[in-house]
Amino acid sequence: MFVLRLQEHPVPVGSDDPDVLLAWILDSMGLIRRRNYVDGVDETRGSIHALMKNHLLADPLRGWDSQSMIDASGISSTALHHQLVKLRSCGLLATVTEGRWKKHVIRNGSLSAAIELIAAQAELILKQRLSVFEEVICPSEMRMKITPLQRGGEDIPFRIMISEQGPLENRDALDSLLRDLGFAGDRGKDEDDLALQIFTLLGAAESPLTADSLMDDTTESRTRVLGILERLRAALLVERVLLEDRIPHDLFIGLTHQWAQRGERWIRGRGGLGRIGEEIADEIINDLKQEKLTTEQVEKHLNNVDLETKCLLVNTLGGRVPYGYRLTGKNAEAVISRLLSRVDRILERLRMISNKYDQIT
Repeated sequence: MFVLRLQEHPVPVGSDDPDVLLAWILDSMGLIRRRNYVDGVDETRGSIHALMKNHLLADPLRGWDSQSMIDASGISSTALHHQLVKLRSCGLLATVTEGRWKKHVIRNGSLSAAIELIAAQAELILKQRLSVFEEVICPSEMRMKITPLQRGGEDIPFRIMISEQGPLENRDALDSLLRDLGFAGDRGKDEDDLALQIFTLLGAAESPLTADSLMDDTTESRTRVLGILERLRAALLVERVLLEDRIPHDLFIGLTHQWAQRGERWIRGRGGLGRIGEEIADEIINDLKQEKLTTEQVEKHLNNVDLETKCLLVNTLGGRVPYGYRLTGKNAEAVISRLLSRVDRILERLRMISNKYDQIT
């Protein structure tokens, strides 16, 4: 079954080193498990890199059987089997059975040819399977009114799994798709439908939903809810927005609570009022002393304070900056189009680098 773990990494455009180019290709296809995303290509070379470079790509149509690869590479049979499964499932290898032996070749005889086949297959599978979104995403112009914090989710690396449809096993098509896209995690339990619940809630929402509201609706912990949201954001299906209109109330709650618990000296110092100017701080403190502070007064006092400082003040007063989560488009077509556009960009880069690799080698 075709399964491609697509990940976005900086393109090695200035390098003519075939080792670097091959490492980037394997990395972008999710064939290397990184300890840290910030690792460079030198840290990500391993047995699969050596297997591809020294054997499979060195003689792509030889018809390598497992024993010949074990003898040539020194890899254990267990490790080799694990690597071959990954290479076949992502579409780099084709396997032919001859008698009792399975012979492995690079598809159509070169890395660039294999990548071209993979790209066509991935795009078509994704288009076909994402059509189920049309049944669960309600169109909403209101959803997109707030400007997102990061257009395109640049604060987290893009990643997604592209998998052809397997047996549904008593699941509906959307649940199966979300699992195959990787949103349930690598060790998702069969009965765990949190990704399905969250996506359904976001698809029906007219406006962004907070993590707290999703926790209440799903009765799940913050850690689990945020984990699903981060995976959805990494795939450009969900984006985070700042709920600016909630900041004055959150600041009012923080100020009144810390005033009662810690007093003026703490609020002016560690509480953060010292960052916004002495005159404004004095006005807020005066209202607190006279018990006249309201959400409206907070908004009035901080009218000329920049948004970043307000967010920092929320944090220093012990609160959480009010973020909301929403789908990345006003309807299913917009959401699907944005995801396909990013996938197409990565696949085009894979084509470019694989062509360069074949030319150099």
